[in-house]
Amino acid sequence: MNEVKKNEVNQKIDIGGIELYYEFFGEKNANVTMVFDSGYGWDLTNWNSIRNEISRFAKMFIYDRAGIGKSEKDDRPRHSRQNVENLRMLLQHAGVKPPYVLVGHSFGGANVRLFASKYPEEVAGVILLDSVHENQNKFMAPLFSDKVKEEYYGQFRFEASLNEFEESLEQVRASKTLGNMPLLVVTGGDQPYHTLESWTYWTEFQEELVKLSTNSKHIIVDDAGHAIHIDRPDAVIKAIKEMYEAVQ
Repeated sequence: MNEVKKNEVNQKIDIGGIELYYEFFGEKNANVTMVFDSGYGWDLTNWNSIRNEISRFAKMFIYDRAGIGKSEKDDRPRHSRQNVENLRMLLQHAGVKPPYVLVGHSFGGANVRLFASKYPEEVAGVILLDSVHENQNKFMAPLFSDKVKEEYYGQFRFEASLNEFEESLEQVRASKTLGNMPLLVVTGGDQPYHTLESWTYWTEFQEELVKLSTNSKHIIVDDAGHAIHIDRPDAVIKAIKEMYEAVQ
C-alpha cells in the first residue's frame, strides 16, 4: 500500500494540447528531485516497489508518458526526442525546478540519456536501470529464440511503434556523451529468456553505457531480471541513495 504524503501532488497538467499525469512527493527539503522515466508501455505504478523508501530521503517525480496510464494520447510521435520535450515541459508546468537526477528503466533509459545530453545544465546525475542500448535491435534481437523474438517485436503496439522505437535508438546514437556527469548503470544479471549469444551482446551493451561518462559506476544485481526495481527493490533503493548523496 502507498503511503500518503502531506506534500504529495497528483494531477494532470496541460503541456500544450495534451494533459499528462504526474505525482510529486517526498522529502520537501531535498535539494534535488529524482525524476523517473518508466520502461516501454509501463505506467507510473511500476515504481510502487521503491516509492515509499525513496520519498523518505528525496523528492520523487513520477509520471505517465503520453498514451500511458492516466495521461492523454495525441498525434505527436512517441520517440525519445518528443518524450524528452514532453517531460521537460511537464516539469516546468508543475513548477519542479532543477537540478534533477534522472532515473530511466529500459526504454526510459534512452529518454533520460537524451534529456541529460540535451540539457546537461539541468541534470545532476543519471541512473540507468537495465537500459536499452542503441544497437540492440541491430545485433542482439536477431539472436533471440524464435519465441522470444516474436514476443519482443510484438510488444511494439502498446506505446511507440517499432519505427518510433528505432527512431529513438537513432536519436540516442546521435546524442552527446555525458562528460563527467555522475552516472550509475544498474544491470539485472538473471535474464533467462536470452540465448547465450544475445546475452553476450546485452552485457557488452551495458558495459558500453558505463563509458558514457568518465564519472560512472556499474552495478550488476545477480538475482534480478530486467525489472530490477521490482525484483530487487532494495538494491535499486541503495543505488539511488548512493547517487542522491553523491550529488548533494
